[in-house]
Amino acid sequence: MNFPSPPNGQNDDFSASVKQKPDFSDIPLERRKVAEKQARNWFFILMGSGLLIGVIVAFGIVQLLQKFGLADKPQNPTRIEQTQN
Repeated sequence: MNFPSPPNGQNDDFSASVKQKPDFSDIPLERRKVAEKQARNWFFILMGSGLLIGVIVAFGIVQLLQKFGLADKPQNPTRIEQTQN
């Protein structure tokens, strides 16, 4: 999406700041490694808890379907009879 340039030759500081890549050179290497490890740990914690919640919900839904008989085969299957003309 293209936006018009700012009027009267004003500086567009926002677009200039968005185009620049972040500079992390002032952060020590040790701190970056610690932050990366912490982010990886949080990712695995969130992924694992999401999977666990999903398994619990799926198990509950299967139990409800069986309790209400919605998982059973129909007792009297309906037959579609072909009519001959």
